[in-house]
Amino acid sequence: MATLPHFVQYQGSKRNLAKHILQVLPTKINRLVEPFAGTAAMSIAMAANQIAQNFWLNDLNKPLIELLELVIEKPNQIADFYSDIWNEQ
Repeated sequence: MATLPHFVQYQGSKRNLAKHILQVLPTKINRLVEPFAGTAAMSIAMAANQIAQNFWLNDLNKPLIELLELVIEKPNQIADFYSDIWNEQ
């Protein structure tokens, strides 16, 4: 499994475990439900490996979910925002 870029570091992320978790899951599913999505590490890994076609993400951390929605719905806007922050350093 290739290393995928991640847009934010998050404590408790399943990113480093994803390759191991994928080994014990079915190779194709219609929908992945992530009740503790965090930064959606499993959804990203399953999408990259074409395992799941649809994703349902949930997390109690509302600002994090709102950030994920921005990344999905307005990727150019969030990329420009990150770029502005980076260039101001």
